[in-house]
Amino acid sequence: MQALVYKSAWDVALEERPVPEITQDHQVLVRIRATGVCGTDLGIISGKYHAVSSIILGHESAGEVIKIGSAVSTLQPGDRVVIDPTYYCGHCSMCRTGRQNHCTHKAVTETGVSADGTFTDYYITEDRFLYKLKDHVTYEAATLTEPLSCILTGINQIKLLPNFRAIILGAGPIGILYSYALASKGVAGSLVDISSERLALAERIAPERWEVHGSFDSAVQAANPDGHQVDLIVDTTGVVGTQVLSNLAHGGYLMLVGLRDGTSSFNPKEVVDRSLKIIGSIDSLGTFATALYMIEQNIVPAQKIITHTFPLDQYQEAFHALGCNIGERTLNPSSQAIKVILQSG
Repeated sequence: MQALVYKSAWDVALEERPVPEITQDHQVLVRIRATGVCGTDLGIISGKYHAVSSIILGHESAGEVIKIGSAVSTLQPGDRVVIDPTYYCGHCSMCRTGRQNHCTHKAVTETGVSADGTFTDYYITEDRFLYKLKDHVTYEAATLTEPLSCILTGINQIKLLPNFRAIILGAGPIGILYSYALASKGVAGSLVDISSERLALAERIAPERWEVHGSFDSAVQAANPDGHQVDLIVDTTGVVGTQVLSNLAHGGYLMLVGLRDGTSSFNPKEVVDRSLKIIGSIDSLGTFATALYMIEQNIVPAQKIITHTFPLDQYQEAFHALGCNIGERTLNPSSQAIKVILQSG
């Protein structure tokens, strides 16, 4: 089978790998049909995010069941499924205290990072990580289940009120998905991006009652004309950090979800005195089924958010659409795409 293999920074290529074999009773062999390109994939390729050498990249996937282990009773060959890639053992100290997204085995089990992923033709997982798809949900749309579930995990950490004034920094796929997830809770707000081309795409895709702005200041002014503060700021960029704390109202939330190295500082007295909350959130924690439901019901119009699809063997073109030029070894903000999907089979 074909597999997109990471060796080291900027060294990725399609290789022939053997089709994995079922070795445990609860395992399932899935024929991958579609996989979303995640910012983590671009970070790995560009050397900004660590991954194990020689692993297969990719983790936002859907496909068809091909074979099942002897103990699998809920799935049959031919079933269309979406894959929850956030493996957890269920037995370690993290799992037994409700922190399965930080399972202690993550260093060797993280799909597409420390364990083989899904930019390939076939993938083995356990039945507990597979969810059947409704007939009307395409494989491509289903790939957004994983990133949406991560977003719902973040939102679950907020005491959210429908009259919150919200700003999302970054109008990429995560920013767009955050806007829809917040809109489903009755929250309106603004998406901010410095790219006029990406803002034009976001204007067509964003939910009702959500605006797009080319600057943070204009978004704050639109959210609160009488002041300079809002209730919730979501930073998907990973570069703004605590610089915006002064723009949070008392009791406000700063949600950090961008995976980029950097330094930031804040005054602890300000955080205490104004009851501010700084929250980091990663991966999915008990939200995958809800995310899939929201896509099934078109609460989140997944198909609308997908702007580009490519076959797996055109992975370089797919990454380039997102600003990652493997040949030139450059990673720049993309203005021509929101969500990009690689199709297999």
